[in-house]
Amino acid sequence: MNNVHRPFHIYDGHTYFVTGRCYKGVDYFYNVERKGLFQKKLGEIVKELDIGLFSWVILNNHYHILFKLNGMNGVTSDSLSQDELDRLAPVIPKDSHLVKFVTKLHSVISKLLNEMDNTPGRKIWYQYFDYCLRNEQDFWKHFNYIIKNPFKHGLVVSLHDAYFYQYSSNPIWLKRFGVEGLNESFVKYPVEEVFIDD
Repeated sequence: MNNVHRPFHIYDGHTYFVTGRCYKGVDYFYNVERKGLFQKKLGEIVKELDIGLFSWVILNNHYHILFKLNGMNGVTSDSLSQDELDRLAPVIPKDSHLVKFVTKLHSVISKLLNEMDNTPGRKIWYQYFDYCLRNEQDFWKHFNYIIKNPFKHGLVVSLHDAYFYQYSSNPIWLKRFGVEGLNESFVKYPVEEVFIDD
């Protein structure tokens, strides 16, 4: 195989973990109103673009989202052979559904925050990181990472309290799996093995 580091992130139809960071680490989502605004717009955009949202968390200066793209551009790596993937990797357009989703999310949120603060044109987002999940174990480790994040960043005082963090999907999963189910997931898929520098 010539292209060992194919850019998986340009293919739709897969599950992704995305982290978006605020410019200069500014806490733009410092209160319930701003986090609620982000959460509302995320829900609207996910519905509009037919994104399969699994898990999310909104923190003061960044977010994490775990979701599936539903193949909107018609190209999925599942439908192509390895040789076809290697040959197409350099020419598949960068306007994939992933890029459209993150760009729209950032654009809408930036516009709304700048309107709220009367700061037209202010840069809100620094960058985003996308990662294509490889298997079920990878999925659950990233899922658990999202669950744990409010505790990691001091927004709650314990992992147990993170299960109830309202600016995330955590309460939804708590209702579905219960405390024992979420705890079991952390035992089976520890998050220490997930490297995310935030």
